[in-house]
Amino acid sequence: MLVALLALAAPAAAQVGRDTLSLPALVVTATRVPGGIKTQTSTVTVLDGERLRAEGITHLGDALRRVPGLAVVRQSSFGSQSSLFLRGGQANYVRLLVDGVPVNEPGGTLDLGRVTLDDIERIEVVRGPASVLYGSEAVTGVIQLFTRTGDGATRVNAELGGGSFGARTATLGASATSGGLAWALTGAHHASDGALAFNNAYRNDGLSASVALPSDDDRRFDARLSARYHASVYEYPTESDGTVGDRNAERTEHRAQAAFDAGHKWSDRLETRVQLSLSELHPRTTDGPDDATDTLGFYGYIARATVTRRQADLRTTYQVRTGQRITIGAEFARDAERGSSVSLSEFGDFPDEFRAARENLAVYLQGLGDAGRWSYTVGGRFDENSAFGSFRTARAGLAYRVSDAVRLRASAGTAFKAPSFFENFASGFTVGNPALRPEQSQSAEFGIEATLASRVSLRATGFSQRFTDLVQYTGAPPAAGEPNYYNVAAANAGGVELEVAADVLGVSVAAAHTWTDTRVVDAGFDTGASANFVAGGRLLRRPEHVTTLSLSRQISEAGTVNVTAIRTGEREDRDFSSFPAGVVFLEPFTTIDVGGELRLPSALLPGASLQLRAENLADARYEQVFGFRTPGRTLYAGLKFRR
Repeated sequence: MLVALLALAAPAAAQVGRDTLSLPALVVTATRVPGGIKTQTSTVTVLDGERLRAEGITHLGDALRRVPGLAVVRQSSFGSQSSLFLRGGQANYVRLLVDGVPVNEPGGTLDLGRVTLDDIERIEVVRGPASVLYGSEAVTGVIQLFTRTGDGATRVNAELGGGSFGARTATLGASATSGGLAWALTGAHHASDGALAFNNAYRNDGLSASVALPSDDDRRFDARLSARYHASVYEYPTESDGTVGDRNAERTEHRAQAAFDAGHKWSDRLETRVQLSLSELHPRTTDGPDDATDTLGFYGYIARATVTRRQADLRTTYQVRTGQRITIGAEFARDAERGSSVSLSEFGDFPDEFRAARENLAVYLQGLGDAGRWSYTVGGRFDENSAFGSFRTARAGLAYRVSDAVRLRASAGTAFKAPSFFENFASGFTVGNPALRPEQSQSAEFGIEATLASRVSLRATGFSQRFTDLVQYTGAPPAAGEPNYYNVAAANAGGVELEVAADVLGVSVAAAHTWTDTRVVDAGFDTGASANFVAGGRLLRRPEHVTTLSLSRQISEAGTVNVTAIRTGEREDRDFSSFPAGVVFLEPFTTIDVGGELRLPSALLPGASLQLRAENLADARYEQVFGFRTPGRTLYAGLKFRR
């Protein structure tokens, strides 16, 4: 029905629909200073939260799949581990922020599988090194989610729906501006019985709130406080090779985040901002004996932890002259983790305790300019870390407007990622290495942007990256206290991103193709038939080619509809069902997703609309991780209310 609506929609539609990859007037994440999209020297993509929800997209991983240069790999069913490879980099090379609060664990570990979009206003995706402004983990890019805030009269929205695999969704939110304060409150519930035969349920409950004091003509001060809490559980019957057999394994997470951002304009040229953030994660893994007879080998595992990240950032921006600004900032961060685990086996129980913390102090300087046909960005940063000492990063970018329709961009920079706490401080059978250095990168890109006849926009970006000092595990039992982790490996990643957007007969068309070539330069300790790092070989699970086509239509009275097809090329992986793990190649696959929001007659239900979505409409059978089954065709229907 949705496809038919898209094809038959009247050409006289009052408003041409925009794709969710929109270009707003201002973006923040690339420079931490609001700036025009056409002056950025980095590659920036912005996703509109409201339009994503109009398609029925509820989780971040599904939204990011359509962004050029990004490959999202979900291990199995709904709620399972979802990894992000940006421009071929490691899965821990992207810093994810929500209102400035890092979602990554220390060392960069990031799981997109449980990050929801119920309260998200927009998503800014910056590709390229960003350690100058964000420090560790921002190696191949930064993704920032901005939560909803109040704007005008009181607005209430709600949704209730369900679909395939026992999917259930319920949300309720409100926002308003009153008494000079803007506020928003959202609660959401997502659940599924899962795509596997048993023990595959997923549940995610969240609550978010924000209150802001905007600046105005009479007040030069503004402030915003936001908070987010999520409790989730994912049950998984899969062993390490994808075999379905475990009846009681599960991972639960409780995550709380809070951010305070405030600024004061001392004059029309001088502004100071302070940002405070707190993130606390409580993960727990429980995998006891399946039954009374499950007593052989290592038959059980229980682990729990507390991970905290606290950060304070103070920066001042001075406008030297119109279009030229200098920012100087300082940042203090403290990361800590404590946990305990026990492995259950026929040889006895093996308990373990872990506790570690580190602090980081950084100063950074950035210059921005936009004069005539030229735009530039230049910056540097110095970090002093209690674990790995001092580190320096830098980046520079330049853009030139050849004409009103054509712009050239070029940028280069360095970035770093700190080791994880486990790599630094593990003890027991695995021994960490306190002397580890951060992993490093050197990157460069060149891009061209063009607008044709005001209705067609083109963008082509070529990029090259070198990753060095990669931390690697020796794989051998430690001898005489020698550590298991060393900085030994290296890899390269380069490629091209091609994008085109156009309006054709009232339909917004967005197409993109990404070619990514990844190569191992130094395999380090990883040798033998089952090596994951093979000199001259490709990095695992990164597709060489990804093609995306999205068609979107806003129909004047009926609502919106979107069709997105994504073709993912061949990827290299390993078969861990045997030892040594053999090399396998995952077959290319194409998914087609259709989503839309159809308004119901106001005489029937005022403010109501019908949410419809079909994921993997053609029921393609594929694996994103070898041996792990993914869901087939998934249908969803819900009822929405907005007043």
